Amino acid sequence: MVHPQNATIPAMASCAAQQQGKFLEMKALIWGKDLGEESMKKLAAELGLDAKKFAADLGSEACKNDIANDQKALSAIGTRGTPAFYINGRFLSGARPVEQFKALVDEELKKADAALKAGVKVEEYYNVAVVQKGKKSI
Repeated sequence: MVHPQNATIPAMASCAAQQQGKFLEMKALIWGKDLGEESMKKLAAELGLDAKKFAADLGSEACKNDIANDQKALSAIGTRGTPAFYINGRFLSGARPVEQFKALVDEELKKADAALKAGVKVEEYYNVAVVQKGKKSI
């Protein structure tokens, strides 16, 4: 985890909320808030989550393992800090000027247009052009 002193509790809270099907809602509420455990419990109550289940999941080995697995997967593809961006599988690390993002997006749009003209179906493009052709490790 990049900033475990700040990110561990919100990550665990997100996992605990996911156990009740409310990951995205919790994620949306967390931004800009106090990241302490009591704050996360208040957000869970705001979402109408079962408080006892949330508290149990908040400290559970299952959530700790989920977070550790996510960290391992991100590390394996080179993501070791924030911000980190992937545009069709192409990695940009750190804060970058908007021009760099625009250039990369424009390159990817040209590739997509060429693939579509070559007969790749729109609904298959990402899998064919990004997932199958992407690096499997660094």
